Amino acid sequence: MDGFRTLAGVVLRQLVHHNVHRSSSAFRKHVRFMSSDPNEKWIMKAPFTVDIPTIPFTKYVFEAQESFADKTAFVNGITHESITHGEFRALATRLGSALTRLDVTKGDVVAIVSPNCPEFAISFFAVSSIGAVNTTINCTYTADEVAQQLRNSGASAVITHPLLLPIVKEACKKYDGVRHIITNGPNNEDLPTLQELLKDDGTAFPHNVKIDPKEDIVVLPYSSGTTGLPKGVMLTHHNMVSNMQQILHPFYNVIRPGSTQEVLLGVLPFFHIYGMVVCMGLSLYVGAKMVTVPTFEPNLYVGTIKRYKTTILHTVPPIVSFLIHSDMVTPELLKSVHTLVCGAAPLGPALVKEFNEKFGDGMNFQEGYGMTEASPVTHMTPVEAYKPGSTGVVIPNTMAKIVDLSTGETLGPGVEGELCIHGPQVMKGYYRNEKATQETIDKDGWLHTGDIAKMDENENVYIVDRLKELIKVKGLQVAPAELEDLLRRHPAVVDVAVIGLPDERAGEVPRAYVVLSPESDVTQDEIADYVAKEVAPHKRLLGGVCFTDKIPKSATGKILRRELKAAALKSG
Repeated sequence: MDGFRTLAGVVLRQLVHHNVHRSSSAFRKHVRFMSSDPNEKWIMKAPFTVDIPTIPFTKYVFEAQESFADKTAFVNGITHESITHGEFRALATRLGSALTRLDVTKGDVVAIVSPNCPEFAISFFAVSSIGAVNTTINCTYTADEVAQQLRNSGASAVITHPLLLPIVKEACKKYDGVRHIITNGPNNEDLPTLQELLKDDGTAFPHNVKIDPKEDIVVLPYSSGTTGLPKGVMLTHHNMVSNMQQILHPFYNVIRPGSTQEVLLGVLPFFHIYGMVVCMGLSLYVGAKMVTVPTFEPNLYVGTIKRYKTTILHTVPPIVSFLIHSDMVTPELLKSVHTLVCGAAPLGPALVKEFNEKFGDGMNFQEGYGMTEASPVTHMTPVEAYKPGSTGVVIPNTMAKIVDLSTGETLGPGVEGELCIHGPQVMKGYYRNEKATQETIDKDGWLHTGDIAKMDENENVYIVDRLKELIKVKGLQVAPAELEDLLRRHPAVVDVAVIGLPDERAGEVPRAYVVLSPESDVTQDEIADYVAKEVAPHKRLLGGVCFTDKIPKSATGKILRRELKAAALKSG
């Protein structure tokens, strides 16, 4: 589904708003997650529920901010400028008013193409507060990739950074539906800037806009689902509010209670569902201070932690590896950090062991699971009940089951099958793609994740493999079909298959198996360069190009990627 895949590594010390500790033995004694109903055998449920208000996502966050309006909400890690939570709400309202004057109204789609910065969050909440829809676009995309998402989402406005303006303008030549391009900073094109719009007096803000939380979309991120090209994931206001309420339950929550303000490092991209909800959204709701940096750069990363005394560190496995192996990172540097969150890909027991050997074992790790289609979280390890390698147990108001791939029968402990999810965080569907929606969410409302999993006797879930074909590069997804389509356009390519190979730094990297026309003398490097010029960096063929005489396929013509991958792994 998406790059949230396996939220791992939460280091826990206390529960939010509760000075209560639950021991692992108490957990096992008093809590059972599987349904006791014999008609629902092996369906996993949390032993508690949370109340979910039926209100717009922006109202949900803005009302929470009232109690800590004077606390710092965002710090720009480059300029060190900051705004409070109260100022954040005021700026979002002003921008909402300014966008209304530009005739951006309820239901319009606004694309945000930007690295992390406070203005990203201001823009996101301004758009959603007036009933418009955000679509967040990877800021490393090429013009063609940006144009594809603009076209599919029907975006009518774009908010971007001046450095990305040439790409956005080129994309808008390919898709002519964009009426406004707004830059976060000066430009030479006489285009409106966020700085100008944020001077709006707020009087045009549509306070009476009617938002139906369960039907109206707040954000349209793109995911490839189980197969195929990226599709718009319709997440409603209720989806987002639900997931925030679910992960804030004290049985899972890691934010410390008391007057001390949490400090988060916003390095994971906000355009990605993990950065968007677990980092940006949660930070605003709990009154934390978020220090944003536009990208991971070792000196900047270390310097920001040192300067701002980060207390919660959101990471992906390559960053955890950096923390372990870099001489720049000492136990003293992470002394202020009480929580380490690692998502987008599994954080295996070996890496946890190395981390503890360097920084001490006072940090307990928690795994979890999610995807864009679930807003994103569905599983987390409860406080003080971590089991290495497990993605944890279902969160409140959520059901999960593991089903046989052939019969659909619900399976018990130790048996591998497809993981399915049911809960209020599950997406409304794929945008303008009813066929893909029906293939992913069945008639009973179960989201079929495309992941092969198993559970143990204590209801911990383990992700075994991916039924789907997505490749995960540093937590970002790459659809093989997209690269294959691109490669087939090369005049020398007759047939092609793309798979993902394990990589220590990136998690996975794409490799292409290519059948060339007999008369061709093109080289492997030339094929790789052809792709590199057309796609974002994470989609490049860093796993190499292999020429072959034939692509293995089933009788129905489906590429047998598992055969290719098995052969690649065997040959080393």
